[in-house]
Amino acid sequence: MGVAANVESRGMRWPLTRWDVAGAFGDIGVLFPIAIALVSLNHVNPTAVFLAAGVTYVLAGRYFQIPMAVQPFKAVAAIALAMGLSPSSIASAGLLMGALLGLVGVTNLATRLAKLFTLPIVRGIQLGLGLLLAREGLRLMLSPRSTVVLGAGRTVAPWEIALGGALLLLAFQGSRRLPAALVLLTAGITLGLTAQWGKLPALGWGPLPLTLLHPHLAELRRVLPLLVVPQFALTFGNSIVATENTARILYGAQARRVTVRGLCISIGLVNLLSGMIQAPPLCHGSGGVTAHYKFGARNPRSSYVIGAVCILLALFGRAAVDVLKLIPAPVLGVLLAYVGIQHAAYLRDILRRPQLLIIAACVGVVSLLTINLMWGFLAGFLLEGILLTIQKTREKRSP
Repeated sequence: MGVAANVESRGMRWPLTRWDVAGAFGDIGVLFPIAIALVSLNHVNPTAVFLAAGVTYVLAGRYFQIPMAVQPFKAVAAIALAMGLSPSSIASAGLLMGALLGLVGVTNLATRLAKLFTLPIVRGIQLGLGLLLAREGLRLMLSPRSTVVLGAGRTVAPWEIALGGALLLLAFQGSRRLPAALVLLTAGITLGLTAQWGKLPALGWGPLPLTLLHPHLAELRRVLPLLVVPQFALTFGNSIVATENTARILYGAQARRVTVRGLCISIGLVNLLSGMIQAPPLCHGSGGVTAHYKFGARNPRSSYVIGAVCILLALFGRAAVDVLKLIPAPVLGVLLAYVGIQHAAYLRDILRRPQLLIIAACVGVVSLLTINLMWGFLAGFLLEGILLTIQKTREKRSP
């Protein structure tokens, strides 16, 4: 994909290119649906959600010097949605995770833990996450609830929207002038505006008041085994080790600041601060880094663009959710499925190494079947140990 560094016209130098803008929205298929669900079902303050995400995007882009992804903790979000947990419980989990990751990063324990995540384990995590993203994309593309109703009662089925979106994505994938993600997003918003015309949400300007968290020992004890323990392994494997690896693959020397220790400290600080305003916990993600890159992002300006959009949404308060619902779910599904496929493709460098491929495939398949990356890489660790033991036994028996 050809990406111009800057756009120049008649001697005027523009600070942003269309690729910066397109790449900025590469990961919205993860961030926005989870944010909408937490606001709608768990009554999380939308101003807190988008303010925390926006500021994190800007600061992470500035520090890491690449388009760094910002996502809600998936395991925490899934459990919180399933159990209807309160905003204070969700924020308390973020506070504990922030303290734990900050401690791991500052003491340099992160570097030692990272040695447990060998190449096949990392590739397996990337494969598993890719499969889960593609699965979620298909769910959004085929869900009957994603049907769009146009004027005169005419409906557009989710699969029709998804097919049209996929064709647009493929048609503009090689374009040097029009970024595929921007074309798809524009088409999706146009469809959403057409369907909602005449009943568009009132855009009430003004953020909702932020409520500071007052941690309670009983609540911290409750969320530690319920939310923090299952999230920690997933965060360290995907948001730290796999994110460092993915950034190095895509950005090379430009990603020199993306280290295991740096990511630990970044996620730790973010959650210590965002937890205090009762925002849901946030992390960086290897899939998100892939998403931004594949849709055109090559420098921190993309992080500034999506960060500014999130901060703007924070200023709209509760109306922000209605604005985001203008994007049809199947369009987000197409973005998710595409990114999932691209993320799973990192497996290609071990395709001719059977033992490594078996371990990675185990991680990926178990992650998909259990819908949980943690069980995937635990199974991978176990299989890797078994294969290593068998290999050493054979070496001892051989003359």
